[in-house]
Amino acid sequence: MTASHASRLCLLLASSLLPQFSFAANGLYLTAYGAEQTGVGGADIAHINDTGSLIANPAGLANIKHSRADYTATGFSIARVAHRDEYNDDVRVSNEWGGVVGGAYAQRLDDTNIVLGGGVNVAGGLGYVYDNINTAFGTVDDVSAMFSLFRFSGGAAWNITDNLRLGIVIATTYATIEQSLFEDTSVANASQTFFGVKIRDLSGWGGDAKIGVQYDLSPSLTIGINYTSASKIDLDGGSMTVNYSALGNGRVTYRDVSMAGLETPQEFGVGAHWQAKPDLAIAIEANWFDWAGATRQLKINASNPDAAAPVNTLSQSSSLKMHSRIVYSLGIEKALASGDVVRAGYSYHSLIIDKGSLSPTFALTPQHDYALGYGTKLNANWLMNIAFAYQPRKSVQYNNTELPFGDSVETNESFSVHFTFSKLP
Repeated sequence: MTASHASRLCLLLASSLLPQFSFAANGLYLTAYGAEQTGVGGADIAHINDTGSLIANPAGLANIKHSRADYTATGFSIARVAHRDEYNDDVRVSNEWGGVVGGAYAQRLDDTNIVLGGGVNVAGGLGYVYDNINTAFGTVDDVSAMFSLFRFSGGAAWNITDNLRLGIVIATTYATIEQSLFEDTSVANASQTFFGVKIRDLSGWGGDAKIGVQYDLSPSLTIGINYTSASKIDLDGGSMTVNYSALGNGRVTYRDVSMAGLETPQEFGVGAHWQAKPDLAIAIEANWFDWAGATRQLKINASNPDAAAPVNTLSQSSSLKMHSRIVYSLGIEKALASGDVVRAGYSYHSLIIDKGSLSPTFALTPQHDYALGYGTKLNANWLMNIAFAYQPRKSVQYNNTELPFGDSVETNESFSVHFTFSKLP
């Protein structure tokens, strides 16, 4: 393997992060954002009526009569996520926890049919770290891919008629990445050549627009539709350290690193909300994610080494095969005599990346997602919602011939808890 091959390994490791960048149902392992939306399995397009509309369906902002502030916090455990290959039995991730926090506010303009809103969501501790795993080169080393997301949203909604609501959101996402692939391993002999790599501080901005509609077909039946544009994120400003120790060059850091071609997909969703009884509602939803039309080729460039190196510039392009998928969701909401609300939800997902492109640091899309939720009014001005979500154990076998793991199995199982505190006028 040459130095350029080392950069290709680094590129493939970077590409394994792609499906996690989407702030959507099959992105961050989260089916929805906000405890109320999670409690109904993410089936919220047709009924959402809080500032979570900035993510789910901007038309929902028009359901806010005066003003509203929502503060959300999510903690999730991935302690049972595991990797197995030709050199390792099941190895669980070393990082077991992650979280997402957010806040948003919306205000109806005085005596108008227009509601304005804005919010921010921050996700940290996302990705996977495997410490002390056996490598194909006879060493024990680490592999990791971690990232953070900062998403800023601003939008507006209109009550066009008593039955029709229209909304639009413009969002900006800032992403940061750090990755490593056997950074302490360096081998160069007649049978094997490998140079470990570590990328630090890659970051970049992306933007997208979302438009949504809600329409009341009757007092008990509402339909919702939304569309989100694709988003391109070019990453730069990073550095990449390559371990050339086997060649006598030590560790060389390329100080100018960039990655182009990263793109999250366009999305289209449709849902319905039926108030079957005064105290019972049922929601269904289908969301299409055009992953096949999103990122198809990534290019990574590294230059400006800080010491003598076998090559002064590393450049590699790689294709990535992904599949467009539909996520299906079902939610039930029951109002109690006390005024509290209980919820239950389910969503179904399919793997979005071709098995031949998988890696230990790719977040396997869960096939099933189950949720339970509860909502109560704390006082005249404050609401609290809580939800629990569980994604049962799911394993996928694969062999990515461009990575040094051989026949492999990735296993996903996770649990999350979601809180939302809402301030009413």
